[in-house]
Amino acid sequence: MASHQQERGVVGQSAWPDLPPELLERIVAVLGPRDRVAVRLVCASWRTCVRESFPSDLPFEAPRLLLRRPGAGGGLTFFSLHHRKVLPFALPASISTGRCCGHLGGWLAMALDADRSIVLCNLVSGQSVAVPPPPVFPVSKVVLSGPPTSPGWVAAALGRMGTVVLLQPAVSGAWMTIGVNEAAQHGGFRDMAFWSGSLCALGYDGAVLAFHGDLRARAAAVSVVREAEHPVGALTGGCWRLYLVESDGELLLVRKLYMVRRNSEAVDLQVEVQVLLSAGERKWGLMVETAGRAVFVGSVASAVVAVGLYPAAGLRESCVYFARREVEMLAPHAICEYSLADEEMRGVPIAGGHSADVEPVWITPFI
Repeated sequence: MASHQQERGVVGQSAWPDLPPELLERIVAVLGPRDRVAVRLVCASWRTCVRESFPSDLPFEAPRLLLRRPGAGGGLTFFSLHHRKVLPFALPASISTGRCCGHLGGWLAMALDADRSIVLCNLVSGQSVAVPPPPVFPVSKVVLSGPPTSPGWVAAALGRMGTVVLLQPAVSGAWMTIGVNEAAQHGGFRDMAFWSGSLCALGYDGAVLAFHGDLRARAAAVSVVREAEHPVGALTGGCWRLYLVESDGELLLVRKLYMVRRNSEAVDLQVEVQVLLSAGERKWGLMVETAGRAVFVGSVASAVVAVGLYPAAGLRESCVYFARREVEMLAPHAICEYSLADEEMRGVPIAGGHSADVEPVWITPFI
């Protein structure tokens, strides 16, 4: 006869991980997307069940595009490279009318242009963190040094006129403007990224400057990470786009040149993409491949992803994925995929429709 302790031990063991998959699937089916995300974190068997039955839920298998649905009052949704279609996901109502201007670790920076405010919102928990209105509205990009739940986190906002401001809520509730003279010297700033404890800003002449701010003293030291490659406004004969990307301690500069030639019969599009890697200050090298990795760039968010982590997603190593085709008159509803190895570009159509007036934003896996 079993002892009382043995009986207690048997009773105390949880049978939840051993639920039949069909029963677990029926239970999970009545939950909302965010609750299903929580279920995925319980154990491996639950994670497998939810992932196979509800592939549209976060977290996801590879970077997705955050899109604005077409039409007045169109909400936010996701496009999956893996499934090649728009997937349903109910985003928090508090940000559904905002404009995404940044992303880090599941936190979206949403600009509410009507009242010139910025709200940081967690996609999974729905938690929101308000920050003071930055003095550079309209904001084109916001980057964070860490999640707003981490100690001492810093936010940087880039205005559409090329001005950068910093905020550290633990130190001060006021934004600090940095690099005004440097911005004027380099034609304004067009992109930025946190790297090696500093905020790096990319000028329109190709220069990269690193700012190390002391927000208590309201001052910022500046150093040159990359010299300007051409005078401001000197480029002709094509359209240049430059992006800064931080990846595991590395700083990448993605440079894209596209030229459109028209004749009576066809339109000829020529595209050249280069990825440069910083191995330290003033030391940059051209990368002919990104072995095992794919680069995702956009004016709002950029990232580098290991393709081996998402074997079913169809990502290609040594490829650069652009959030939006630069030549809107050719394919406004498409992603640009450029192979560094083949030096070829192909368009990936965004099925399901979205507003071409709002740039899609890459949202990378975060759980």
